[in-house]
Amino acid sequence: MRMRTIALAAVPAALLGVMASAPSASAWSPGNCPPGPFCVWPDWWYGDTGIPPSLVTDDEWSGSARGHIFYNNTSRDVTMTYLVVQDAGQGPTYTACVSGKQGSYFTVPMTVTDVAWREDDGSPCW
Repeated sequence: MRMRTIALAAVPAALLGVMASAPSASAWSPGNCPPGPFCVWPDWWYGDTGIPPSLVTDDEWSGSARGHIFYNNTSRDVTMTYLVVQDAGQGPTYTACVSGKQGSYFTVPMTVTDVAWREDDGSPCW
């Protein structure tokens, strides 16, 4: 009976982890991302780090960059397209609007596939 209770408790926790994988536009440190580009890092880090970003771009970009953390060190809003690494490129893609001077993290590894400047249509970038 005890194992059943533990197993049932694990299901909501697993679902919560998947839902939390979507990025938010909360404040985050730019780390070693110089002013001007959009940066993605392949690993977790806290505070100062020597881990080089997997992506540094000051222009629109498409390709494949593994990511756990991202930071938009520009003054413009960015639309970032990404997918879950475990899907190996076969799953759905997601988009997120990342405000200038904002960043966040993914709770599971992602692959960033596209970075585009967001067109200003008057709606806020959350």
